[in-house]
Amino acid sequence: MAGRDDLKPWRELFGLAGKVALVTGAARGIGRATARRLADAGAAVVAWDLTAGQCDETSALIADAGGKVAAVGGDLGRAEEIEPTVERALAAFGAIDILVNNAASRAFASWDELSSEDWDRFTGVNLKAVFFMSQAVGRRMIAAGRGGAIVNITSTAALRPVPGKVDYNVAKAGVMSLTRSLAVELGSHGIRVNAVGPGATDTQGGGTAGQGDAEALEFRRAWVERLALRADYASPDDIARAVLFLASPAAAYITAQTLFVDAGYLAR
Repeated sequence: MAGRDDLKPWRELFGLAGKVALVTGAARGIGRATARRLADAGAAVVAWDLTAGQCDETSALIADAGGKVAAVGGDLGRAEEIEPTVERALAAFGAIDILVNNAASRAFASWDELSSEDWDRFTGVNLKAVFFMSQAVGRRMIAAGRGGAIVNITSTAALRPVPGKVDYNVAKAGVMSLTRSLAVELGSHGIRVNAVGPGATDTQGGGTAGQGDAEALEFRRAWVERLALRADYASPDDIARAVLFLASPAAAYITAQTLFVDAGYLAR
């Protein structure tokens, strides 16, 4: 008799055929790697960035590999753009089953120099937009009655603050709390909400963005010394593989969790 304990083949556990995934911040870095991973697993992908044109390279990589992709543009820092852009994303493939809230904004600034405008700009993208994207997509997931998965990108900075990034640290801690809160709100609809917390990652906006060369080298050296594994910075695909797991049927009994992908950085 078929049941939940049946041993399913791994391709079925990690396959996303018939699913539609929306990935924000998909023009480069972790967003691009995630869009490619989800497409490789069989999902049709909507790549979102400030403009659709910024996702041309991401779209080409997915299409050249035989995947389905569409691009949309919208400024997550402007709440009024979220609803209409989600509608365009929904129209691309007729559904949204997976939402990856990856888009983020980063800069180094001394705590005593942060202005109200700086605070609103950075926390607006890093936290506020994560909620309103989840709200907009979550409503549509509930209406469709297909369940779904939301994966938010937080950071090790949520638990071990990075100097010069007070706004970012606070926003990413908020994303962890938001993840748990939304998991409680949406669980009865079959929608799982989890987060991935990258450590320092080799991306254009990664751990040392905004620092000078000497500062960046020292930051990297100090970071690597803390790792439990003999490793360097993560690659974007290291993070994307964790997102794929949490978005896939393999994680069907997992919600309200944050999976840190940090080579053991937080263990020390």
